[in-house]
Amino acid sequence: MTRLLYVITELDTGGAEQTLCHLATRLNRATYQPAVACLAGEGRMGTPLRDAGIPVHLLHARGKWDIRPFWRLRRLLRDADMAHSFLFHANLLTRFAAVGRGLAAVLSSARVAERNRPRRRTLECRTHRLVDAEVCVSAGVRDWMIEGGFPRDKLPVIPNGVDVERFATRQSGFREERGLPLDAPLVTTIGRLHEQKGIHWFLRAAAAIAHSLPRCRFLVVGQGPLEEPLKAQAREFGIDDRVTFLGFTDDVPAVLAATDVFVLASLWEGMPNALLEAMAAGLPVVATRVEGVVDVVQHGRTGLLVSPRDVAGLASGIRQALDDRDRARALGGAAREHVRQHFSLDAMVRAHEALYADLLAKAGRKAPMPPM
Repeated sequence: MTRLLYVITELDTGGAEQTLCHLATRLNRATYQPAVACLAGEGRMGTPLRDAGIPVHLLHARGKWDIRPFWRLRRLLRDADMAHSFLFHANLLTRFAAVGRGLAAVLSSARVAERNRPRRRTLECRTHRLVDAEVCVSAGVRDWMIEGGFPRDKLPVIPNGVDVERFATRQSGFREERGLPLDAPLVTTIGRLHEQKGIHWFLRAAAAIAHSLPRCRFLVVGQGPLEEPLKAQAREFGIDDRVTFLGFTDDVPAVLAATDVFVLASLWEGMPNALLEAMAAGLPVVATRVEGVVDVVQHGRTGLLVSPRDVAGLASGIRQALDDRDRARALGGAAREHVRQHFSLDAMVRAHEALYADLLAKAGRKAPMPPM
């Protein structure tokens, strides 16, 4: 049995947190014994982990200069065979905390090409000797790390996965519950309300469309530091009566089932789960050509791609999907099948298990075979 400690900065609901939860709960328990260490306090993803019988250790960091989590993590690593970290702060802390602990392998994860924080890449690349592999969520993120000086041979690419069947339904009472008109086109974006997700540009495109399609409604799902500025922007554009800011929801399938077109206006990415989920729901998607997105969306076949910050392109793509419903259905159907074939949760988990087994073998600690 291989004892595997996952380490993450926080356990709120985000792409990295969801991936960790899926991995920890779906690993073959006859081979791997997972546990989770979180630098911060409790978050939403702690409950499903504990419900699955996975120990969750909260390190209670009090600010970025608090060194106590380092020593707490050092103690936890005494009882682990491998460590796999997620998110920048957890990546760095785990690398140093694992020194001298005799682990078979130390892995970290590159989840996004953080073009607004290049120093983070610099630190990760300069400490690459302390890890055996850094799992990249897309080829674009891998290339971003290579540009920073990280060795290619330590950068395996394992894309995110999605539970396609969870998003298969097209039945939803979401519109009635939220007071949205049943017969109005609904254009949705989902993501953290942060500069990265380009919600500012989504609202600009919404304003351009609202003048010619007065019945169209727009939905923004997510929380984040830009919530109030974005609401003020909607008022400034005169579309605050057309835009609903939903905040956080744990029922994304219901939202997508009520949606006509999904938009991702990100300025940079890794591999957005929200996009995979929208495609799994069979929606036509309009997204920007950034890391990860171009690995998933084939322009004109499984969705429509535009350049980041291209308001006219976003608006045009949305109008195309709304005006030509036959083409929209074809795009959505192809998107669902593409995700089903190439981005399943099972494929993501099995790829990680194969990587773990390879690293264990290189360390002379071959993972035990599960019982027949």
